[in-house]
Amino acid sequence: MSKLINKISKTRFINGINCPRFFPLFEIYKKKQQATVAFKEDLSDLMEEENMNNIKMLLQSMYEEAEDEDGDITEIDKINVTDEQLEVMMPYYKKIETYSAVLAEHLFNAPVIHDFDTKKQKMVEAEIGDYKFYSFLDGYQETDKNIHIIESKATTTNKFYKLTYKSEDGEKLPIFEESPSGILMTREALGLPVDGTYYKQIEKMLNRLHDAGSYIYDLTYQRYVIEHGAKLDKPVRYFLSVLNSEYIFDGVYKDNEPDFMKDLGENQFIMRLIDVTDLTEKFLASFQMDVDTVIDRLDHMTYDLENPGPLCPRKGKHKCMFHDICYAHVPKKNSVFTYKFNHLGFKDEQGEKHSTEDLINMGMKKVLDVPYNWLQRPINQIQYNVVSTQEPHMNKKRIAEIISKMQYPLYHLDFESFPCPLPRFKGEKPYTQSLFQFNLHIEHAPGVCDKDKDSYYYLATDAKDQREALCKAMVDLIGDIGTVIAWNDSFETTRMKELATYFPQYKAKLDSMIARTFDLMYILSGSYHKIYPKWGLSEMKEVNYYHEDLQGSYSIKKVLPIFVPSLSYKNLEIGNGTQALVTYAKFPRMTPKEFKQKYDALVTYCKQDTWAMVEILNSLRKMVQSV
Repeated sequence: MSKLINKISKTRFINGINCPRFFPLFEIYKKKQQATVAFKEDLSDLMEEENMNNIKMLLQSMYEEAEDEDGDITEIDKINVTDEQLEVMMPYYKKIETYSAVLAEHLFNAPVIHDFDTKKQKMVEAEIGDYKFYSFLDGYQETDKNIHIIESKATTTNKFYKLTYKSEDGEKLPIFEESPSGILMTREALGLPVDGTYYKQIEKMLNRLHDAGSYIYDLTYQRYVIEHGAKLDKPVRYFLSVLNSEYIFDGVYKDNEPDFMKDLGENQFIMRLIDVTDLTEKFLASFQMDVDTVIDRLDHMTYDLENPGPLCPRKGKHKCMFHDICYAHVPKKNSVFTYKFNHLGFKDEQGEKHSTEDLINMGMKKVLDVPYNWLQRPINQIQYNVVSTQEPHMNKKRIAEIISKMQYPLYHLDFESFPCPLPRFKGEKPYTQSLFQFNLHIEHAPGVCDKDKDSYYYLATDAKDQREALCKAMVDLIGDIGTVIAWNDSFETTRMKELATYFPQYKAKLDSMIARTFDLMYILSGSYHKIYPKWGLSEMKEVNYYHEDLQGSYSIKKVLPIFVPSLSYKNLEIGNGTQALVTYAKFPRMTPKEFKQKYDALVTYCKQDTWAMVEILNSLRKMVQSV
């Protein structure tokens, strides 16, 4: 195959090292895209591609920082970005880029060349072998003494604060500490004492697939290109700019926008800089091996459909745009990926551990392909048996016991929220799930609940702060006795804890509600719930229910068709949480007619979530009533 790809950006490089088949598949994709046998791309193509990837990574960061209410992270389309969510979120992400520059200019008293648009960023190129490597810099700053390369990320400092190690003396210490100017740096870079256990943790972090290491890897690419292509006469420092997870908005606005700028000189700004110069230097040795691998893959573009070999990551920001092609030989239903906890691997008769990808390459693509004695987790054994027998697994006695402990009335509760990167209202932090809607179905006695008459809701009508009104409406509806029912209740209880912080006058009532909240999903999954001791229930380590159609997931979207097939989200105008938050965000720009239509659609959607719980519980009652 002739060399048609000779321009490499950070995006292409990372895709190329993650997936050995990326470059040949990408070449085919580009040919089809440009409808010609041979294409010649110019630099603007590369810039546009990098732009689109940056946008997708920003959205992925949002999902990483704030899981949706079903507990499932929505997958982002890796090729075509058409989601209306871009329109809603882009203004916030552009502000993040601006605030990054503002902070650097404040700290180092020098201008920063920056722009959200790759085409307007400072560019560096380097010739490596037969290829040109390009680096587009989010921020470039030159002071009297140094040059600063700044990579803006829509993640938070929490990803770095939580990185710790246990010293040889047994003391738990953070890897990153703040300098006097508020810049996060490694303990080693700050001259603080470190030991062998510290270096072991650093070694773990210097991995492109590591949660925090992936961001350092991005900057290592920038450093590699700069050191091989740019002629700089000053030392270069490399910074990540991320959102300050400890920042709490005080509710002061300027021109109807949160005034973050007033905090710039207080060392409590909305952004934080992380100096990773030392870490990118440590990363360079292994990075050179990655460069050699990428060039080899570019030189020898091959793709074997029958024997795909190593598989790239399936989820998250490392997922390849050609994932579906590389995984085409893996069945959609009952694949080995449906095994719960498959990421922990499987042990064979000799005790040797195999990853799920290992199994696939060994020809074990389906649930029943895996030897039963390799399944050491009870849930996996149950999954195997369910698929094998085509009969669902159900512990009727345990399910009936749990249901019998619920105290009536039952309050089936569901929230909708806006996970904004920047805090909007007083008391919020970056990525706070800002509530704008709830729905409540009150079940007065077992099965006694009318879909319409026993349904209550609150829905904010604009982008103004209506959290207290929402909170008051909810606590007025929920009595002092009775179980609060949710699906993935950690979401609802966390939101209630936040409301108690914002509005302490409702704290006692909210605390009571939190203590009485139960996750309906736990009836099926068999997981141990914190409320069980109060109910006098013992701990059990086996799932209570599993059906083949669950495909390893207990999300309400998977469970509902099994128990209540007549109830579906498919015909709803708004059918998921993403559509809900986008609709809410667009309220202020709607015509009265459109607003009325979308308002009603949002009410219907959230109402369906709580009614689904009522129906699922009722179905379970009927299934175990003979016990």
